[in-house]
Amino acid sequence: MLKNEIINKLRKIVGSENVLNSKITMTTYAYDSSPFLGKPGAVVFPTTTEMIVEIIKLANKYNIPVTPRGAGTCLCGGAVGVEDAIIISLAKFNRILEINAVNRTALVEPGVVNKELQLAAEPYGLMYAPDPASQNVSTIGGNIAENAGGIRGVKYGCTKEHVLGLEVVLPSGEVITTGGLNSQVDPEIDLTYIFCGAEGTLGLVTKALLSLTPINSDTKTMTAVFATLEDAGACVSEIIAKGVIPTTMEILDNTVIKAVEDYAKLGLPKDAAALILLEVDGFPAETKAMVENIIQAFKNNNSINYKIAKDEKERQDLWKARRAVNGALGKLKPSNVVHDIVVPRDRLAVMLKKVAKIAEKYDIIIGQVAHAGDGNLHPTLYYDHRIPKEADVIEEACDEIIKETINEGGTISGEHGIGLEKLKYMPLAFSQPSLDYMKKIKESFDPENRTNPGILLP
Repeated sequence: MLKNEIINKLRKIVGSENVLNSKITMTTYAYDSSPFLGKPGAVVFPTTTEMIVEIIKLANKYNIPVTPRGAGTCLCGGAVGVEDAIIISLAKFNRILEINAVNRTALVEPGVVNKELQLAAEPYGLMYAPDPASQNVSTIGGNIAENAGGIRGVKYGCTKEHVLGLEVVLPSGEVITTGGLNSQVDPEIDLTYIFCGAEGTLGLVTKALLSLTPINSDTKTMTAVFATLEDAGACVSEIIAKGVIPTTMEILDNTVIKAVEDYAKLGLPKDAAALILLEVDGFPAETKAMVENIIQAFKNNNSINYKIAKDEKERQDLWKARRAVNGALGKLKPSNVVHDIVVPRDRLAVMLKKVAKIAEKYDIIIGQVAHAGDGNLHPTLYYDHRIPKEADVIEEACDEIIKETINEGGTISGEHGIGLEKLKYMPLAFSQPSLDYMKKIKESFDPENRTNPGILLP
């Protein structure tokens, strides 16, 4: 707990109603969507850049660590904070400052919820392309910190591809702007990218200029059923090799298919080994050609059957079911660990099979969903945390999945971040010189290691 002197100074900066320091209220901010638990010293809710500057200066004066926090949907422990840290919640710093339909940009504060931005852009015929599964609650600031992706990532990329410029409060309390916030020309060293995926370790984003994308006039949503994971993975590789870039392309394994069908009652085949759910968009002539190529790939890779959604309701039902995967699987076991590994697309089928064999080896439930078009797999391991033996087995299985990912030329995190959860795997994924250089970058921004210390870098 922080001293009353510090708490009173924080209240002067943001107002008494925007400071939490009782044990009960701070417990809510002691965890995110990971298994980790912290002990905050205080939680503050600034609403301006100037407030954040003053908080940082106060923290520096008294040598107090700070942890930025969005909606707390982080899956890796990045928003937990070390003991007695000041948690800077950006939930109230949440205005959409401008939608510029001509420039196709949005200027937003970090606490804006992803879905709110999408809804605000829609009347202009535009969308904000990154669409993580947590879009109904996760914030733009958090999306930038984790470089969040989503099911549209195969065509439109992750968050960093849509950030044009930033306003950032550095660990020193200085404020900088990067990229398009300065001008339409970017002559400087590209600092914007360095904050995307930095997990709040280099500074706090206070404004973001984002690129918006036109909503295409024609959309086709398709499903295909396969008897093996290998066939589904090979089909994905062939679709991409044909030059077809779907808007989204997801693989669901049998565990996931059964859980989703029990939840959504869409008539999905519960005996199928794998299901591909994909969508293409563009002008009608474009989508027609893409659909023809995709159907041929389905046939070439032993699809049992395939289907095109007949109307908008059926299309929305399919995506509603996909976004409900985590909830639908929640009834299997009370706890889970979800990974966001990435492998080259030509190794996707191999990795899907390896994860299935790991599930058999340890006699555990692993549900597999993949943003298949960009090789991003989400194997989710289910267990009962109240049974120590189950937790130990899950830990061993997780270690094996990570090692196999690296063996296949992959990386340990595609969009969820490193945080606390994957710290121990960093020396496996990166050479010591690479880790040392990352630390040098951190030290150049934050020599005292006060901004979100203890995460991302071991």
